[in-house]
Amino acid sequence: MATTTPFRTTPQLGPDLHQVVKADNVWYEGAEQIGTPQLGVVEFGDDGRRYMWVEADAAVTVAASPGTQLAIDADFTAAAGTEGWYAPHTGFYDGTIASGDRFWAAEGTPFAS
Repeated sequence: MATTTPFRTTPQLGPDLHQVVKADNVWYEGAEQIGTPQLGVVEFGDDGRRYMWVEADAAVTVAASPGTQLAIDADFTAAAGTEGWYAPHTGFYDGTIASGDRFWAAEGTPFAS
């Protein structure tokens, strides 16, 4: 499986596609203190996969590639599940993703045009 070169979708504002942002380090902007990127934002990696910015609503154990499969709720919170999205794997992140941490969930199959 191809790996995405880590890059920042908006270099001045956010984490790369393999970074986990701990709950107490979320980027905020503006008077309303809106998190950036906002939950639910979707980007495409150079590996052809879609990535969605989500927040863990329970601890997610990081696994070997392709990673721990996730279920993502309508409010863009993620927990271990079977919906075809994956948490960063051990090749990119070492540790446990805790509740409140934010990360880019990777869609299980590359986007086909």
